[in-house]
Amino acid sequence: MTSSWGAGLEPSSIKFRLGARYNSVFNDAMAPQTGWAQWRTTIDYNLGLASTPIGDFTLQGEAGTGRNYTVSWNSFATTLDSKTVPDQVFNMRKIYLQDVVEGWVLQGGVIPPNSGDIPTVGYDVDGWLQGGRVVAPVLDGNVQVATGVLANVADPNAFKEWASWNYFSLKAVQQLPWELQGSLSYEYIGDNGVDYLQDSNYVGAELTRKWTLDDGIVLKGGLEAIHNFSQPSWAGAAAVSLKLKPVTIKLRYTYINPNFGLRGELSNDYFVDGNRVSINFGGDIPGVKNLKWFANTDLTDTKSKFMRIRAGLTYGFGASEAGYLALFD
Repeated sequence: MTSSWGAGLEPSSIKFRLGARYNSVFNDAMAPQTGWAQWRTTIDYNLGLASTPIGDFTLQGEAGTGRNYTVSWNSFATTLDSKTVPDQVFNMRKIYLQDVVEGWVLQGGVIPPNSGDIPTVGYDVDGWLQGGRVVAPVLDGNVQVATGVLANVADPNAFKEWASWNYFSLKAVQQLPWELQGSLSYEYIGDNGVDYLQDSNYVGAELTRKWTLDDGIVLKGGLEAIHNFSQPSWAGAAAVSLKLKPVTIKLRYTYINPNFGLRGELSNDYFVDGNRVSINFGGDIPGVKNLKWFANTDLTDTKSKFMRIRAGLTYGFGASEAGYLALFD
């Protein structure tokens, strides 16, 4: 996994991401349970505020569609008469100040819930954490500490009043022999007075490797597991990704114990608890820069949500300018 501070943006930049897709869920009799036409608009911004002897300061964030922590899509039409089209929402989902100085990274505000690449059972890329994070370089990796509030998961509004503190995490990432990268993590999530949260302590581990093959082919593999010590249960995943010139193919297996709690429901691309096999395809559309297609299928052992199919298009564009509003020697 590689560092993704600033999501690859220049010191001052803005990036728009647009998408349209069809999303349908079937039961084990292959009867459709939902069938939605959906759209997504996301704005990622990065404003270079000041370059100083104590670090480079930027204001970063994300505004976009989506009704909750794990969803950034709005549904606007349905193929089932029994479904009602929900309100079309657009919110500031993240906004935070970041300082980078001599390899250290400090973040404060409504920050991304992850740092670096996002594993399958990591927090969803569309989520947030109200609080702060410090990343310190150590040997051939880093140590990450984050703390704050994990709440309001059904209200993606960065300007909502903060609740009481309930979150702490510690993660160590290091390069290992044979070009492997490993990490160990600890997390605490408190109940925060919300009945669907329970005081839980989690310990996790990840192991990843990337191979660059001939003709630009990239193969990635990963294993990950998290144990909930407070309500003894496991979640884990095994994934492989093959990037070819015309298409990227991703295959992964995910297991989330039904007793695992909210931590599992906030995981990246969450669908249901239990066993899930996902097969994802995607690639560029020739002749149109930054226009991409995707087709994803999930199979589970849950009778009411046996299969999920999502297919659509995404398009991204933006502008950037190197530099900061103020420079201090």
